[in-house]
Amino acid sequence: MTYAEQVEGAADSDSALQRARESFAAVFGNGRLSLDELRRNLDTMMLESELAEDVFVEEIVVGGVESLRVTAGSDVDDKVLVWFHGGGYVMGSPHGYRHAAAALSRALGSAVVLPDYRLAPEHPFPAALDDAAAVVDALISEYGPEHTVVGGDSAGGGLTVATLVHARDRGAALPAAAVAVSPLADFTASGQSVATNRDTDPVITERSLGMLAATYLRGHDRDHPLASPVFADLSALPPILLLASDSEILLDDAVRIHQRVHAAGGNSTLSVYADTCHAWTLFTAFLPRARDGVAEIADFVRKVLP
Repeated sequence: MTYAEQVEGAADSDSALQRARESFAAVFGNGRLSLDELRRNLDTMMLESELAEDVFVEEIVVGGVESLRVTAGSDVDDKVLVWFHGGGYVMGSPHGYRHAAAALSRALGSAVVLPDYRLAPEHPFPAALDDAAAVVDALISEYGPEHTVVGGDSAGGGLTVATLVHARDRGAALPAAAVAVSPLADFTASGQSVATNRDTDPVITERSLGMLAATYLRGHDRDHPLASPVFADLSALPPILLLASDSEILLDDAVRIHQRVHAAGGNSTLSVYADTCHAWTLFTAFLPRARDGVAEIADFVRKVLP
């Protein structure tokens, strides 16, 4: 590659990252939108890209929870990825995550199930966790633990880790592996990156974390280990892949989960991406770093699963 081509590629990447950041900014608007408006805006952002013709979306019920099953392409194996959407436990939906699920399905060659877990404030903690546990239990029963992977981004990443801890504590079967992208895993906002990345994260702020905590937890302690799993016992869990941006305020949530898993003798992989934003893997349609992240997820799953 010539120097000119390298410069052009870097410029294209910068433009794509700016587009991703502007997409997030459009969701939140002037910061005074109603929750209904925020929910509509997030789904609108997520649905900007059209689904390919070979993507199939099926409405299903898993463990009593309405969900979507998404497959891309005709060559789908006997494994399943459960993916919990982001949105701070107050917004986001399987409907909006169809394109993100299709990208994961295509990379993995597996079906992706998107649970429509209950949201706050209508259904505060632990409703989302209860729904997540029901879905994972049902799919492990159907596919077998060795063929089941659990993952999510942002709040969905925190929910992924909480679901593993909850399953272990209940003596339930655990999936073979887990993935958490930009996990929201500390409602106390005690990570150093909350301060150090305050000026580089256009998506999440310390103030917004406080608002989400008040809405979702409704009186539960902000350091509750099943709401903020950085404070949980992270021993005896399956291998976990953690992805985070070096510029987001939730960086230390991923870092501390990784450190606590290793301290407990577990298997965890942490990848910190430069030149990207919070939950960047959502933007595979135009962001090269998003495609890199999804490819890393697929490589990790292939190495861990038999």
